[in-house]
Amino acid sequence: MSEGIQQTPRKTAVIMNPQSGNRRAERQWLDLEGPVREACGDVTLFRTAEPGDATRLVRSALRDGYDRIISAGGDGTHYEVVNGFFEKDSPINPEASIAILPIGTASDFRKTLRLPKPADSVVYLGGTTVYAMDVGKVTSTDEHGETMVRYFNTAVHIGLGGLVGEHVNRRSKALGGFMTFYVGVITALMAYTWPKMRVTVDGKVVKEGKMLEVIAANGEFDGGGMHVAPHARLDDGLLEMYAMGNIGRLGSFANSLRIYKGTHDQHEEVIYLRTPSVRVDSDERVIVSPDGELAGFLPATVEIVPKAVRMVVGEGTPIG
Repeated sequence: MSEGIQQTPRKTAVIMNPQSGNRRAERQWLDLEGPVREACGDVTLFRTAEPGDATRLVRSALRDGYDRIISAGGDGTHYEVVNGFFEKDSPINPEASIAILPIGTASDFRKTLRLPKPADSVVYLGGTTVYAMDVGKVTSTDEHGETMVRYFNTAVHIGLGGLVGEHVNRRSKALGGFMTFYVGVITALMAYTWPKMRVTVDGKVVKEGKMLEVIAANGEFDGGGMHVAPHARLDDGLLEMYAMGNIGRLGSFANSLRIYKGTHDQHEEVIYLRTPSVRVDSDERVIVSPDGELAGFLPATVEIVPKAVRMVVGEGTPIG
């Protein structure tokens, strides 16, 4: 890792999702609030109450001069927080930074950032060294046919992964990250219909036909521990793109295990490319899911925004 960027935060806001992890986040925060204030000094706590709140609260905090945003929750909270750093395709404060306190259902972004579990992550929150991190951007289509734009930390899944996100988000997450997502994979596979998709990179169609899914990743881990992009770096200006063909239902169950091991690119029906952008089209209803959340349907373009946010990371993070 390089030396990074030196930043001493002047105003710190904590964006906390008390519902994360079936309300485990609220209980964990009560235990961690004292150590957080000891590590960071004076902090202002903002609680979310409904989906989208974290994005709105971050935008408001950045306009009010907060320059360190602590995202306290799971990957869904971190997703909303990074979206709050942008407005009308521009960063609100390019010098502001993000630190995460992983107290939600899924903590895959924590693994990518090489951060320890919650109590041991506190020491990093007030860190004065930050790194410029790439952020993913997906432009998709809402149910009314209008264009929508979302940013993401880790990965976009198009196809099966989008259906998994839909299944996971309508269930309780009391089972924890791994089991919640794996049950979602199984139930989604049973309902999946293998839509026809067309994947285009640099103006060239690289795969077309019935497909399991397309993954475009910025970070390494998602989906409750899937090693979705083992070669990913957070500052190389490239997506890790996997286009998975018509593997079949039984083959898809087996390939889901490969994704947890990070060996899914070895399947003969999988095309793997490193690219700054990819476009995916379909005439069918295909869900787009960045960081496990739902963000419209195809057609969609996924791209990297190089070194778009400053991030507090752990030792050995693939950055710098």
